[in-house]
Amino acid sequence: MHLFTLITDSTIDETAAYFEKNDIKCAPLAFTIDDRTIEEDCGQTVSFHQFYDLLREGKQSTTSQAKLDTFLNLFREALEAGQDVLYIGFSSGLSGTFHAGCMARDELAPQHPDRKIFCVDSLSATGGEYLLVDKAREMRDSGCSAEVTAAAIEEMRLHVIHLVTVDDLGHLHRGGRLSKTSAVVGSLLGIKPLIWVDNDGKLSVCGKIRGRQKAITHLAERTLREMTDKNQTVRISHGDCLEDAQLLADMLEKGGVRSDIRYVGTVIGSHTGPGVLATFFFGGDRKPE
Repeated sequence: MHLFTLITDSTIDETAAYFEKNDIKCAPLAFTIDDRTIEEDCGQTVSFHQFYDLLREGKQSTTSQAKLDTFLNLFREALEAGQDVLYIGFSSGLSGTFHAGCMARDELAPQHPDRKIFCVDSLSATGGEYLLVDKAREMRDSGCSAEVTAAAIEEMRLHVIHLVTVDDLGHLHRGGRLSKTSAVVGSLLGIKPLIWVDNDGKLSVCGKIRGRQKAITHLAERTLREMTDKNQTVRISHGDCLEDAQLLADMLEKGGVRSDIRYVGTVIGSHTGPGVLATFFFGGDRKPE
């Protein structure tokens, strides 16, 4: 039996099999599209391809954070089983979900004085958040305590690099990340922004590239340049553009780097749109060139 229960959010964009195999609990965020509100369930209710097709048809998707009651139930179950809790949450710079987890901690901690609850803001999203959760899983499985694991994740979180490009600037505009003028002009010129996640866990545009092919090449070159350890596996996430993701993986492989590919899930995909493509890996300081 593990020394603690590991909990995270659906925004790590992993499979249902991953959560089950590794005994990781998940607090789902939700999205509303085509008059349906659905809690994220790893693409089981609405497949990722179906979801992105709806966006291509012009449907709007809005999102909502994980519920306080969900965290209360997950935390309480672990505490009543005599386990400490480590919750690693979706960046507070992008969602209020992490705050809900902290509220659950504050409510339950006085009721369980013999147990410990740790909440760590990943300051990350999708594949970046996954890298931290999986490191925590490794530490838990090796016998580390929740306290030691939480401290280690806090130390490494600002070394998780996110490099992202999107295909349609309109989704960034609707999400308040880009002005309407910039979105229209950029689309006409074929501009593909390069986006990173800063030390506050917020999205920031750090470059603009003309053309999709050049953007993919730039992602590969910059990933290879900024990695601190080429023995690590890079996470590639995509918004229903598997051919582009595989092309990116092939470029990394030529540079001697392994990668694995996942979909960007429905909540984050609601804000990035179809065609989003990203790499996530451990590097140096989290900052643009």
